[in-house]
Amino acid sequence: MVRINFAEELDTAESSLLAGGRMVLEQLGSVMLALERRDPGLAREVIEGDDRVDDVYLATETRVLSLLALQAPVARDLRLVNAILHSNGHIERVGDLCVNIAKFVLNGLPYPSNSPMLTRLQEMGIRAGELLDIALRAFSARDADLAEELPVKDNVLDRLNRGMLQELKQYAGDEQSFEWAVNLVLVARYLERIGDHSVDIGERTSYMVTGVMREFTDASHPENDLR
Repeated sequence: MVRINFAEELDTAESSLLAGGRMVLEQLGSVMLALERRDPGLAREVIEGDDRVDDVYLATETRVLSLLALQAPVARDLRLVNAILHSNGHIERVGDLCVNIAKFVLNGLPYPSNSPMLTRLQEMGIRAGELLDIALRAFSARDADLAEELPVKDNVLDRLNRGMLQELKQYAGDEQSFEWAVNLVLVARYLERIGDHSVDIGERTSYMVTGVMREFTDASHPENDLR
């Protein structure tokens, strides 16, 4: 009976993790739409919605820590518990990054809608969403091969981010334009970090499936990130 309860609790924790991931994926889509439309109302909805993301994060973490303390899982179960716990933190941080982007929308800087930088940002938002979606699907399906695709796709996001830095240079002589351009570069950095968090979830998925913990890429170090 105890073991059955453990399995049920573990399933519930994983379902909670994946639900939180889908919530954050929706947050990302909403905040990119708010950026495109300059929609402060939608940006505020993203900020308010982060409370729900945090609630799911805390519920998942509490459940997992309880399992660790009371059930002492081993082997494959322990790897799953570990993967849920770490991936949960990455999902929560992605939610925080969406909030940061929403705050940029609210600051009211008059960035032009036809700026190549904004076009690049929209592509980055799409790529970041794809990465997170792949990470969640790989976790749910225990698909290590799918998880292995993440660093390759993340390289595209990294290149787009570097392109933002190059485009920033053309605004160096215009103080007013330079201010909003710098902020767009910061948004790009947030999106690049979302890609890195997705790669980290993929690494945890690979470990959960194979029992071998390794980094897919050196680019992902959330302990040094911008949250």
